[in-house]
Amino acid sequence: MKRIIRSLSFRIIRAWTIMKAYLIMYFFSTPALLRFLKNSDKRFIAIILRRFGADIQTPVNFNGHIIIDNASESEKPFQNLIIGKNCFIGTGAFFDLPGKIILEENVVISAGVKILTHQDCGDRPMSQYYPRKVADVKIGKNVWIGLNAIVLAGVTIGENSVIAAGAVITKNIEPFTVVAGNPAKLIKKLTN
Repeated sequence: MKRIIRSLSFRIIRAWTIMKAYLIMYFFSTPALLRFLKNSDKRFIAIILRRFGADIQTPVNFNGHIIIDNASESEKPFQNLIIGKNCFIGTGAFFDLPGKIILEENVVISAGVKILTHQDCGDRPMSQYYPRKVADVKIGKNVWIGLNAIVLAGVTIGENSVIAAGAVITKNIEPFTVVAGNPAKLIKKLTN
């Protein structure tokens, strides 16, 4: 009996959370939905992301809240997020979505990792030196990205690679490599 009540309770909470997300999106638009997502129960993050355009395979494990910035102002604001099966997303992961972020299967994104798909200083004098850039990020199968690492726009990380905690990834990473530092440099090659 307790199991039935627990299951029913979960379904009611899930339905209420989804309905609330739709109401927030309808009445207040994308920025309000982003704030709602940041404060949502980790059990419902994947559901909300899918409902609003993300392509997320099952299973995926969100360990806690996530932060999404610059999602599109459309009915599918998370359409640039693609997550393969068996991925782990740590608490406080930050996804910048003007471009696509593609996580292939078995990717581990540790807590506090930031993945950026654009650079833009806005309508300011520095924009003549640093114009707006939007570029997709692709993270290959079985990649492990350590705590608080930063992945910049346009980077591809090859499969079976390790990104050390705090590393800043400014250029493509070959498969089967370990990198660390700011900017990240090759530490060693892994054997296939």
